[in-house]
Amino acid sequence: MAKILVSSLGVGGKFKNSDTHDREYKKTCYQIEDKSYPDSTFMASVLYEHFNLDGIIFIGTVKSMWEEGYRFFCQKNSVPLNENYWYNLASIIDKLTYKSDLDSLDLSPFEKVLGNRSKCILIKYGLNEQELWFNFNQILKIVDFLEKDDELYIDITHSFRSLSLFLFLTITFIRDLMSEKNIKIAGVYYGMLDATAELNYTPVVDLKPLFEMTSWIKGAYSLKSYGDGSLIAELLKSQGEEQLASQIEQLSHAININYVRAIQQRSSTLKTTLQNTQYNQAASSPFKYLRTILENFVQKFARSSIPESEYQLKLAGWYFENKRYATGYITLAEAIITYLCEINGRNITMKYERDEMKKFLKRSDNEKSKLAELYSQVNLIRNSIAHALLEEDKKIITDSDAINKAKGYQQEVKKIFRTGTLDY
Repeated sequence: MAKILVSSLGVGGKFKNSDTHDREYKKTCYQIEDKSYPDSTFMASVLYEHFNLDGIIFIGTVKSMWEEGYRFFCQKNSVPLNENYWYNLASIIDKLTYKSDLDSLDLSPFEKVLGNRSKCILIKYGLNEQELWFNFNQILKIVDFLEKDDELYIDITHSFRSLSLFLFLTITFIRDLMSEKNIKIAGVYYGMLDATAELNYTPVVDLKPLFEMTSWIKGAYSLKSYGDGSLIAELLKSQGEEQLASQIEQLSHAININYVRAIQQRSSTLKTTLQNTQYNQAASSPFKYLRTILENFVQKFARSSIPESEYQLKLAGWYFENKRYATGYITLAEAIITYLCEINGRNITMKYERDEMKKFLKRSDNEKSKLAELYSQVNLIRNSIAHALLEEDKKIITDSDAINKAKGYQQEVKKIFRTGTLDY
């Protein structure tokens, strides 16, 4: 595991002469976690020292202060400065523009000074969509560079403000894309230079909560769309809300395995908890804004006074709406059998009684009913799904037809349930 800093490199002014380092950042006193670093220039250097990092990935354009970065870290790492390389690099950068080829700069000597776990990545200005996607692909080179369990420290103090936002979003993408490497975002740091005059020092702010906000958004989406509350539960656990997190996990597991009784029980328990509990982190956590989403979600599954067949029918509709077609078809087929048990006074929990209702639909006086027709169509698809059938059967509709007709089947069954009969 290594601790790697990703830092954007600013442009600075014009290089004026060969014996003066006139493209330096202004000196300031950075303050981070109550520790001061007076007379500092490179924010990256402050973070590198403060967190005892193992490497730096610099990101910048052809006009960035690469020569100053090289000079500074030669001094910082006690490496002899190659003055010819430094001067030539500064002179070349002075002549380049936003139209220049990225191959115009050779940054390999700078990379050697930074060390083994370090890299320099050149990007364009990001003046249009094409350049933005090019930059995205350039920054994604970090993916191949990082190793399992590495920690990333992000510095967005310098360079274009648009680059800071773009870097933030791209690193978020990398974090999710590289889940198998278990990359951790340890912090997102910004040196507030605009506040220096008022405070007499430059505060270094950790913007990591913004990354955490993206996790809350992702968690809310997963919950609403797929019934997967694992990420929301994980985030709540990190805030000490163990009971609430556990109940969300339990409901999520019940939905994913489609145990209807467990769904009813877990959702009712969670509903009660949401109504009666105050949360320790409510004032500072995004959960207070997502709570309504969770309450509405739970309400869809909580126990109610409706018949069991209608509950299963609603559950099937939710599965279809959220593109979980396999579970939806299984639930819809069972809802029809539950309905037949209810209107014929049979025990809905007994397998024998449910099998009898399947035979009931096949009786000569019922086999031509609309419900029998719907059950036949739905059950063919249900069996194909449940048994993972590979053999061809001309009776089974295609996967695309099964998907396109799913919601229609559910609505047709709903009309029949309202009548208490087998037809509209």
